[in-house]
Order: sequence, then C-alpha cells, then structure tokens
Amino acid sequence: MLDRTDGKTTEFTVISYWESGDAIRKFASDDIEKTRYLPKDREYLLELEPKVKHFDVLLDDRK
Repeated sequence: MLDRTDGKTTEFTVISYWESGDAIRKFASDDIEKTRYLPKDREYLLELEPKVKHFDVLLDDRK
C-alpha cells in the first residue's frame, strides 16, 4: 500500500498480486476492471473509482 498526502487529503494506492487473470476472475467475475468496494469504503472515500488498473510484473527479484 502506498500513500501520499497533499494538504488535508491523503491518496492511497493499493497493490495486490494475483497468480493469473483467471484467479482475478474467480474473485471479481468476468468484469475484472470493475472496482469491488469494501463495506466501509463509501464511508471513508472521497471518490469511488469505477475501474481498477491491471499491470504485468516485469521484474520480481524475490525468487
């Protein structure tokens, strides 16, 4: 998780790692770009992002 504060607002970026697109689909259904909110998100977030972004890992030196 990353955060950045600008004045009175803090922006969070959450990064999660998945084995595959199929693993994401098992969690999120076929529309893997639709944001799935946690129960209290609407209470705390200023904006509700409608889409998530997916990236490929190009370098993983943990192995």
